[in-house]
Amino acid sequence: MGSRKSLAAVVVGREQPWQVVEIDVAPPAAGEVLVEWAAAGLCHSDEHFRSGDRVGPGTDAAVYPMLGGHEASGVVAEVGPGVTRFAVGDRVCASFSPTCGHCRYCVSGRGSLCNGNKDFMSRGQLADGEYRHHLDGEPLYLMAKLGTFAERTVVSERSLLPIPDDLPFTAACLISCGVATGWGSAVETAGTRPGDIVVVVGCGGLGAAAVQGARNAAAAAIVAIEPFATRRDAAKTFGATHTAAAIADARAIVDELTWGQGADRVILTPSVVTPGILHDGLAITGKDGVLVVTGMGPYGETPVPLDIGAFALFSKQIRGSLFGGLDPRAAVPRLAELYRRGLLDIDSMITTYPLADINVALADQLEGRNVRGVLTMNGSR
Repeated sequence: MGSRKSLAAVVVGREQPWQVVEIDVAPPAAGEVLVEWAAAGLCHSDEHFRSGDRVGPGTDAAVYPMLGGHEASGVVAEVGPGVTRFAVGDRVCASFSPTCGHCRYCVSGRGSLCNGNKDFMSRGQLADGEYRHHLDGEPLYLMAKLGTFAERTVVSERSLLPIPDDLPFTAACLISCGVATGWGSAVETAGTRPGDIVVVVGCGGLGAAAVQGARNAAAAAIVAIEPFATRRDAAKTFGATHTAAAIADARAIVDELTWGQGADRVILTPSVVTPGILHDGLAITGKDGVLVVTGMGPYGETPVPLDIGAFALFSKQIRGSLFGGLDPRAAVPRLAELYRRGLLDIDSMITTYPLADINVALADQLEGRNVRGVLTMNGSR
């Protein structure tokens, strides 16, 4: 089949609004699949690239114009030569970290760190280095090689995972990134155990999932820290036992819960992780406690003030968490089953918007009026 048209949300430069425009989508090449997207989550990772805070100096020309989106679900509409994992009509969700299935990380259950995908966030081309998507003849950078803020895009089959027929597209799209990342940050990376005191800093999509992960791991108390009152209230419905507007305000709560010893697990899921947030998060982390850094900070912002003596003497740990430390291939079916059983509330996290209202959704996200915005295409369910 020939080139197709697609409505898509594109940003043409730093701090520019999303523009919903018509783009050209070339047919899938070898190992690629054309997906008709049904729902796409508005993750702050896309905002990091729209705002430019994750774009290195002098690299704008390699990033913009950008087709955003990496958290999504939909249906396979066409397959390229040699595709073996999927067929037309299959229901799928995106995997922002493509998995090869045979490198040392994939075979040891760490598919999110797949050795073949070192540049999955920094280069917009597909696996062969070519572009399949153009705006007025100009190639488009694809966020995470996916570009799911669109009716349809071409992606590598390695960037997709199957989803059950009974899983709503809106829930499936969040499992593909935000829910898995937040849940895994609390359960897998932090290693929450029964009786732990857990602090979650930032209660948007990732934080709401982290709260639920900590609850299901039988944490004794969960302190949700979030500047927006609407999200603090939502965190209580997801399992938070205490809330505060800032880390400083939560210090007394944590001290009371732990007799001044500090939290067992602290998970950083704010929109932007700053050196100050990391420092303050570590300060409320207790002896042998784990601080998990899940959110991203601005490009090149590295100095973090640490009390090195206290860090060593109290055996504290700082861990990064990509995709919550989970393997995408195993995480999606596991989380889908928890959703089915009512143990994971994804529906209450979602506010839906048509693709045309992406800037409304973004404003609501930045101003705390939603937990997770989901863009819907083509009458998705």
